[in-house]
Amino acid sequence: MKALALDTAISCISVAAKNDDNLASLVLDIGMRQSEKLLPAIDHVLKQAGLEPSDLDYTVLCEGPGSFTGLRLGFAALKAIELFGGRKTTSSRIPLYGINSLDALAEPFLDFDGIVLPVIDAHKEKFYAKAFFGSKEILPCDDWDLRVLEEKLLQAKSENCDKGQNLAAADRILVCGLEAKTFLDTCKENGLFKGKTIIAPRSRALCLESLFVLAEEKIAAGLPPLADYDGPQYFRASEAERNVADSPSAQ
Repeated sequence: MKALALDTAISCISVAAKNDDNLASLVLDIGMRQSEKLLPAIDHVLKQAGLEPSDLDYTVLCEGPGSFTGLRLGFAALKAIELFGGRKTTSSRIPLYGINSLDALAEPFLDFDGIVLPVIDAHKEKFYAKAFFGSKEILPCDDWDLRVLEEKLLQAKSENCDKGQNLAAADRILVCGLEAKTFLDTCKENGLFKGKTIIAPRSRALCLESLFVLAEEKIAAGLPPLADYDGPQYFRASEAERNVADSPSAQ
């Protein structure tokens, strides 16, 4: 299949295009310059893969959680391709699929013999996270305070081990995502997850190929692409919304 994938959930943006078995990708870890670099990056990887927008069978992106601005940029770019990608017939759109950002981070590691914990830094000692054990989701995606996350994760571990899964394996936690080190450092500073074996991949694993895998699983299962009204999944109120809620006029 021919497809385009975006991950703009954090400040390190990633773009990939696949032309059947050929893959072109670009990673830009450039801080807060996404808006000026995203469209040129998309154009570059499409050209490197020998594709035009009209050639695409589908597009896919991380739909959240993550950066509010980054997610909106990704959706705007791919919805434009969906509507105006140059298909020969006006009735034929290029379908857009959304994948939970944490599912995409976890997908390469789901055969790990222990708990898989994909994380994204939500700042102020909070992280977007969810957890898998034996390829099964045991903790839902949410905006977690670290102490609550530790409590809920250990509770979920106990519940699943009671069902016959290996207790020793459940004491091993693989933290994945480009911000895994931030998570590990913050846990250490706060004395969390003591007595647990917590590891992170040595390399900065990206989720671009996972996006293609998960999107094509949806296509094979006959699941629909995103609708016109679908947008980013934020899992928390924006700072502006919180400021309005906290203002005296809102009391």
